[in-house]
Amino acid sequence: MIILGINDSHDAVACLIKDGKILAAVGEERVQRIKGVGGFPRHAIEACLKSANVRKKDIDHVAVATKRLVPNNFYNTSATFTIRDHWRLQEKYFFPLLYEEKTPKLMEVFPDYKPLGDMAYPLCGVPFMTTAELRGSEMEDIQKTRLSFTSKYFDLEPDNISYHDHHRCHAFYAYYINPNKSEDMVVVTSDSGGDSAYTSISIVGNGIFKKIQEARNSLIGKIYTSTTLLLGMRPDEHEYKVMGLAPYATEYHKAGPRDIFLDALKVDGLDFVKASDMKDFFFYFKEKLNIFRFDGIAGGLQDFVEIRLIEWFQNIVKKTGIRNIVFSGGVANNVKANKRLCEIDCVDSFFVPPGPGDESLAVGAAYCAVYEMLGPQKALDVIAPTKNAFWGPNVDSSNYECFKNNPFVLQNYRVVDNCSLSEVAKVIARGEIVALCIAKMEFGPRALGHRSLVADPSNPQSARKLNDLIKKRDFWMPFTPSIMDECYDDYIINPKKIDSSFMTITFDTTELGRSHLKAAVHPYDYTARPQNVTKETCPTYYQLIQEFKEISGVGALLNTSLNIHGKPIVMNPIDLLNEILLNQNIPLNYILIDSTFYVRREVLDIVQH
Repeated sequence: MIILGINDSHDAVACLIKDGKILAAVGEERVQRIKGVGGFPRHAIEACLKSANVRKKDIDHVAVATKRLVPNNFYNTSATFTIRDHWRLQEKYFFPLLYEEKTPKLMEVFPDYKPLGDMAYPLCGVPFMTTAELRGSEMEDIQKTRLSFTSKYFDLEPDNISYHDHHRCHAFYAYYINPNKSEDMVVVTSDSGGDSAYTSISIVGNGIFKKIQEARNSLIGKIYTSTTLLLGMRPDEHEYKVMGLAPYATEYHKAGPRDIFLDALKVDGLDFVKASDMKDFFFYFKEKLNIFRFDGIAGGLQDFVEIRLIEWFQNIVKKTGIRNIVFSGGVANNVKANKRLCEIDCVDSFFVPPGPGDESLAVGAAYCAVYEMLGPQKALDVIAPTKNAFWGPNVDSSNYECFKNNPFVLQNYRVVDNCSLSEVAKVIARGEIVALCIAKMEFGPRALGHRSLVADPSNPQSARKLNDLIKKRDFWMPFTPSIMDECYDDYIINPKKIDSSFMTITFDTTELGRSHLKAAVHPYDYTARPQNVTKETCPTYYQLIQEFKEISGVGALLNTSLNIHGKPIVMNPIDLLNEILLNQNIPLNYILIDSTFYVRREVLDIVQH
């Protein structure tokens, strides 16, 4: 049976599975080239079908994540709103609504709003409003619009289209993807909300899910997102910047903000309790934090998240008696908090899947459909766990032809066909940056070596060059070390052998790690968000690291995603050309596209093969 999973909210994704095996999974942003774009993922669906060589009429069932989709997600506000728009939303909409007992209209606050991207759903039938303005009949109309459009698009009867609870999708994705299942596990989800809940806790034994808690009082995600905006960064995108800034704060500067956050939200058994005077998540903290420094706010916020999550997870283990944890949802993107959760004495195993946020809901929805069709035991037998996340398409041949025959490329690059990885490694060892666009594209927000920029992790100039010339990132943000499996324990302190294949958890580094990975660890606290690379799961990338080790003695590469700031990770070579090479301020001298090496003509070093 072929099932197509869909997330049609923000971070839209399509996923194609056959008999429990993932054939393809692609984010709509990768195709439309708009970061975080939402809505019906028409282009991602087409990419999945092409990659898997499946026709639309071959699809037996469509599984859609989230039963109640809020209307502003139809209008793609998450991808379209600027920081200024988010501030306007708070000041002109939510403040009058919550503090002045007025009834503002979203369409009056943003009368000229036009969503970015290709919105496949017919917006004429969906009101531009938030859930605060919705009536029950309007929510029913939105659901009818989703079902009607999906049915017509796939020429499927409505009975062959199913909608699945938001947090259930998070939980199913994380559980089934985990390659190291134990007999009994606890699956925990936490995010900024979906289907009227912010958290869920499920016990899973022999593949049978038993939900023991679902609540909307865990405001950790909402508080983090609101504080991100207060710090002048884009909510639902730049939370990772706040997390990267946090370690720089001194105890003196973060103590005050930390106490404010801790007073606002407390743990109560398996649930949370908010401060009685907290009407919202923005103006409450805006008033209380206005005397504190930006770094202190970031540090206090991160401390608060770690403290409250540790308390909550300890209560979960105490309540269930189960010490094996799987964590998913947007809050699970906080890799620093995940480190602290791994270290809790009562936790034996801990797994965070690739892309634990809403981008993975499509996969979770497909798994929900399998579970409901086949039952728990058969679903457990059929759904194959995965050890990698290379679920996207290979480099498109026609797209590549457009790249290599482009006048800019012909004029500015020499071509080395069938270049050996040892020659590429030599270039990296000389302190150069190499772009990799090889094999199947990674799923999720992290580049795992197939759509990456790589460099020497022991050379601090690598990080400076990447930041100043290419990535244009904030100076305080660390990069990732991709470490070959044989060298992992030499560099990373991970006594519980927690899976770190997907850059979802940070760890402390050894003394050798701080030396060999100095450009790829956090420059203040020396933690790393490693990618453990094995020959089995990532053979080409593994070989490149191995060749680099032969030259340098360092068994790792500095890795960051192949994109410029504000754009999605590159999908195909033409994206690399349009968004990076044709920008005159970004001199990328070395590019590996599958086995072809492109070398900038003005580079004097001769690459031989």
